[in-house]
Amino acid sequence: MKIRDAKKEDFDVILDLQLQLEDAEVVFDENLKKHFYDTEEGRKKLMKRITRKDNVFLVMENDDSKVIAFIDGSIPDDEWWYKEKVAYIDHLVVDKDYRKKGIATQLVNKFEELARKEGAIDIRLLAFPKNVPAVTFYNKNMFDSYSVYYNKRLK
Repeated sequence: MKIRDAKKEDFDVILDLQLQLEDAEVVFDENLKKHFYDTEEGRKKLMKRITRKDNVFLVMENDDSKVIAFIDGSIPDDEWWYKEKVAYIDHLVVDKDYRKKGIATQLVNKFEELARKEGAIDIRLLAFPKNVPAVTFYNKNMFDSYSVYYNKRLK
């Protein structure tokens, strides 16, 4: 298996993985758009994430060179509200047929390596508290609960 930077040519496989992630997350927030990335607007947004120079977008290939997972995020240089640099993981997904094999941990470790190289002192991400597999994964990988988002439904 190999981790590498994502390329435009990976788009279709990345889209399939993104849709798997959406299917998992929509369970935790009824306000999420199901299959947003399957719309024209969503596809454009996904391509922009893949090709943006200031974005970190890594894929994991299996032994047959098929993309089976990705992680993306950023290591911004212009956040005025923090004293030191912070990196952000925006999305992490492993194909359902490859989960529980350490792939997500390898991707997080690679992201962490890049963040350290860029001078980041923290990595932050959002996860739904009710998403027990995600919360368990992040806790196992030494992420601490940092902040709480509050939500009030206006119906």
